[in-house]
Amino acid sequence: MNLNIPPELRKLTDFGKIGEKLAALKTGTARRIDEAEMAAALKLRVRGQDPVIDDVAKLIRVAWGKSTRRRPIASLLCLGPPGTGKSELAKALAEYLYGDEKNALVFDGPDLSGPESKNHLLGNPTGYVGAEQGGKLTRPLIANPKRVIVFEEIEKAYRDVFDLFLAMLGDGRLVEPSSGQTADFTQSVVIMTGNAEHEALARIVAQTTDPQEQSSAVKTHLTSAKIFRPEIMDRFDRVYVFRPLSETMLAEIAVMKAAAAAREYGLEVVRVDEDVVVELVLKALKFTKPNKVRELIRLVDETLGEPLLAAQEAGHARVTVELGDAGVPVVCPA
Repeated sequence: MNLNIPPELRKLTDFGKIGEKLAALKTGTARRIDEAEMAAALKLRVRGQDPVIDDVAKLIRVAWGKSTRRRPIASLLCLGPPGTGKSELAKALAEYLYGDEKNALVFDGPDLSGPESKNHLLGNPTGYVGAEQGGKLTRPLIANPKRVIVFEEIEKAYRDVFDLFLAMLGDGRLVEPSSGQTADFTQSVVIMTGNAEHEALARIVAQTTDPQEQSSAVKTHLTSAKIFRPEIMDRFDRVYVFRPLSETMLAEIAVMKAAAAAREYGLEVVRVDEDVVVELVLKALKFTKPNKVRELIRLVDETLGEPLLAAQEAGHARVTVELGDAGVPVVCPA
């Protein structure tokens, strides 16, 4: 499996072994996970959250090795400010565990905020319009139970939806009312994300470095603040609080996204000039909304799209990204 590793990241670990592991997991020939290699693979995509990733890798490695399970492989609640890597972690896990980030099944909490949300996930009962189509959650799981299931901004979901979560996380299954088929969650990882109380939670997790102690303290706070019901909090294996990203981490993300953008045009970036990275980060920091990472990614695509296309059309394969005389990034053959 070709991982297309950016040169500046190749020295971090043995990517050959990671590629072999990914290929084995994709074909279903591996039952074991190498914790260190998994953590390294996730850190290629999620920056600035190393303690979270290290604990996730340990938790999933232990659960993955079970021959039978009654619950999902892992059920995680990831909290923190927007743009800190919560959704990216879910996609990275889908790619690592199941071979493709498209195996992440994503739902938005605001889209599940009405009384019809339960039927949206489970499907309409027999006799109602669209009942034969099944649920947007259950039908994909019936077809392929090996998935990462993501519920974003979960605190905005309708209260009845949480009753489904109790069964999904507790029993590892949901029955579709129209077909009577069972969606099996015991081969999946469930991740819920949220932004609620992130400033208060940051102060709580700063008091200890132990992931289990942090998880317990955060659960207590969210229950006391009536953000989540106690029985829901008890279903999560871990609750993680993601840290705001430093400027250095934004710079790393800019380089990673530049390399990723080049790969979309069939190009390999061998170097990104530091002045280009500084310009991109400074522009993202001026963005007034909290999700500066999303703005940074938009800037990378907007700034580099045309010069990358020109390099592709010129027949180049390996390129560098430099800051031109006019202060505009240019793509040059390496």
